[in-house]
Amino acid sequence: MTRGSTRVGLLRVQDALVALPVDVLREVVPLPERFDALPTDAPGLVGALLLRDSVLPVLDLGALCGRPSGDGPGAPMGVVVLVHEGRALGLLVDGVHDVVDLDTAALQPVADPGSRLFTATFARPGTGEIGSLLDPAAVLGHPGVLATTAGELGGTVFAADGGDTGSTQDPAHLVVRCTPASGVPLLLAVDVADVQTTLPALTPRPSPLSSALCLGVTDHGDVRLPVVDPLVVLGLPPADPSRAWQVLLVRSEHGLLALAFDEALDIVRVSPRAWSSPAPGSGRAGGAVRAVARLPHGHTLVLDVAAVLADPEISALTSLNTSVRAATTGGGADVPLHDPVVVFSARGTLTTPLAQVDGVVPFPPDPVPWVGGRSDLGALVTEHDVVPLVDLAEHLGRGRLEDPRRGVVLLVRPPAPDPDAEPRRLGFVVEGLSDIERPVWREDLGEAAAEERAPLVRTGSATGPLLPCVDVHGLAGRLLHPTTTGTAARRP
Repeated sequence: MTRGSTRVGLLRVQDALVALPVDVLREVVPLPERFDALPTDAPGLVGALLLRDSVLPVLDLGALCGRPSGDGPGAPMGVVVLVHEGRALGLLVDGVHDVVDLDTAALQPVADPGSRLFTATFARPGTGEIGSLLDPAAVLGHPGVLATTAGELGGTVFAADGGDTGSTQDPAHLVVRCTPASGVPLLLAVDVADVQTTLPALTPRPSPLSSALCLGVTDHGDVRLPVVDPLVVLGLPPADPSRAWQVLLVRSEHGLLALAFDEALDIVRVSPRAWSSPAPGSGRAGGAVRAVARLPHGHTLVLDVAAVLADPEISALTSLNTSVRAATTGGGADVPLHDPVVVFSARGTLTTPLAQVDGVVPFPPDPVPWVGGRSDLGALVTEHDVVPLVDLAEHLGRGRLEDPRRGVVLLVRPPAPDPDAEPRRLGFVVEGLSDIERPVWREDLGEAAAEERAPLVRTGSATGPLLPCVDVHGLAGRLLHPTTTGTAARRP
């Protein structure tokens, strides 16, 4: 959270967006089959439910605003537990969205806060949707509203053997569940101060960045960013990459990273006094687990986001955030799409078929010398091979890159001239990745012209730019096997 901002949880009440300060939110519980009656008929009070041996009165906030939940398109999603100044109350909600920072200066106070449940209005970051900021004291103090003493609900962290519980001075954490493709679900807690926002159910799209660590990419606003499997970060069996996920976004100095999870369970206060030291980590980010805490949902790993972001490969992924281009078609008519291409920069904007890219990795911090053939920039050592690195721009006649070490490597595995031989890989160093798109038009060159230059493609829209589409397989083959394929590079 930055100075001059307030961190809130965004909730949906019917079709209205409302927010509460995150320090009064405790957890979200499923909607019970029925609510037990209470000896009061206060407006909006629907009854009570039993939560860990505590009676929790539940209020229909929509009814207080003249729009009972029964008037909406469907049943409420669940109950949000609100705890403020030692009193607890449940609120019926139709959805739980992000944890975001609101600029205090941008909040618009309501005209008459003395008789209102809301203190201000705001524009939701990223979408501009108008929302209202709830005053927890006004909700709990509304005439006839029956609240209960918070008791256990006031500190939702439980230590083994009756130890300390969380208090309002302890950091709030978002608790999420992650499940390996085969295995027992795992609970993770992430400090809400590290969370920029959360995104609803999505399926990551395939990308050259995809690997066991990176499930693919997704869009957030105008940024395309990688989605990482936290189970792999922790050295555990990976999750099923084809399923739908929720993600939470964290920010490093390089860019945004999306961490995938099954379901958000709670926002709770995690007391460091209730932590246990974790066993030495075996994952790629050895210090990724700060502690183990016993929470209401079970033993939970407290994630150290700073340690996760310090992992070299994850740090490189955050630096590969790319701009999302608007894909309009001009007149509204459908435009036929061609096979996807990777859009990148190498002393100018170029493309190459996505199918020809074996992967994308950051430039290695310490490339090893390469003496086995043509290599301008040394070699990248992986678990399976040693990959020579070359400056793509130079080999296309565009001049040398100014600083290859700040670029990324397109890994290419062209077919071997001998069908019985194992294909080798080459790494083309470029300045950066821009996007992955399906061209709306592709130039059809004759065989003679195709030997002289790369075909052009049009991306983005029917009036988008014309960009060369480089045959990196062909160029890599000529560099790796010059005696069998020749040495000329096709100019874009």
